[in-house]
Formats: sequence, structure tokens, C-alpha cells
Amino acid sequence: MKYLSVQIIFPIFMVLASTAWAASPKPSGYLSDYSHLSHGDSLEAFWADSAAIMPTSEIALGEITEPHLKDKKHVTVEECANWLERDVLNHALFSNNTPDARYRMDLAITHMDPGSASMRIMAGELGAGHAQVQVEGKVIDTESEKSVAEFAERRSSSGAIGLKDLKGDSGPELIEHLIKLISDDVASEMGRTFSARQTR
Repeated sequence: MKYLSVQIIFPIFMVLASTAWAASPKPSGYLSDYSHLSHGDSLEAFWADSAAIMPTSEIALGEITEPHLKDKKHVTVEECANWLERDVLNHALFSNNTPDARYRMDLAITHMDPGSASMRIMAGELGAGHAQVQVEGKVIDTESEKSVAEFAERRSSSGAIGLKDLKGDSGPELIEHLIKLISDDVASEMGRTFSARQTR
């Protein structure tokens, strides 16, 4: 019976200790409409006008804004924007030096909260103190200046239910990690959408 209990409890603990996961994004007002977004292959909330998209191997990275965000304890808005730019540009699909690119992706960090180390340690498995980041974006056809793809992605992390905070506040580390995960999701979704030939 004791062995059976361990068999049951251990997988549950591992799920609760999961470092990061996607959460439902919340409308911030950055996008003009959220009702047309649906679950994508990699992103929680995504829309693309497939009929208007031409295949491309390069998307220019446009502006990164942080509407209404304020610096938090141990992590600044500027740091978040720099991490997002770095992580997006680590993917071959995106470039910041392509003025003649057909498509441009503008991004916004619309939510950032490093959470509470003490709350993660005490009750991280219950959702307390989690770090959260939300990034939203638009891909613009530079010829028409119309949006052909939009998304919103929010991720949350318990810091392994507080274990990462035992040596100090892991909030900044968690935020940086979440931004990387979101960047990877964006690159994956946009790669499928813009690199593969669209069906008409």
C-alpha cells in the first residue's frame, strides 16, 4: 500500500512542480479584437488570414512596446523587452535588418509579474506567487499595412513550486525563461504559417 501511494503521489507532484505552462491570455487592448483568436498549433490564441499570406523565409522584427507596464522588484520593463528581442531574433525566420521585408511583426509585452518567492515556497502548488508574462503581436503586410496574423500568449511558472526560490528570489529568472518559451512558440507558429505554402 505504501508503494502504491508513492506511485500515485509522485506523478502528481511532478505535474505540480512543472516549471512553466501556458495560461489563457487576457485581453489588454493592444489588439483591436480578441474574439477571432483561437487555439493554434503552438500558441494559445492565434489568428491568420491564410488567403492573404504569401510564403516567406523572413519576417522583419518591428517595434516592441510595453504599454502601461512598470518595473517590478529585481526585473525592469527594459530587461524584458531586451530578452524578448534577443530570443525572437535567435530564430532564423526573424530579422531586425530587413527594410524591404514583405512582412513585419510588431510585439507588445502586455503583462509582467515576477510573483512572490515567499508565496511560491509556501503555496506554489495552489497557484500562489506564480510568475506571469503575456506577449501579444501582429504580423503586418508592409504593402497594404494590414494585419495578416495576430496572437496573444500568456505563460505562468511556479518555479518548481518554490524550489527554485530556496537560494533566493527566482522571479527575474522565471520571467526570462517564460519570455524564451513564448518566443519559441511564436517562431514555431509563424514558421508553420508563413513558410509552408498556403492552400487557397
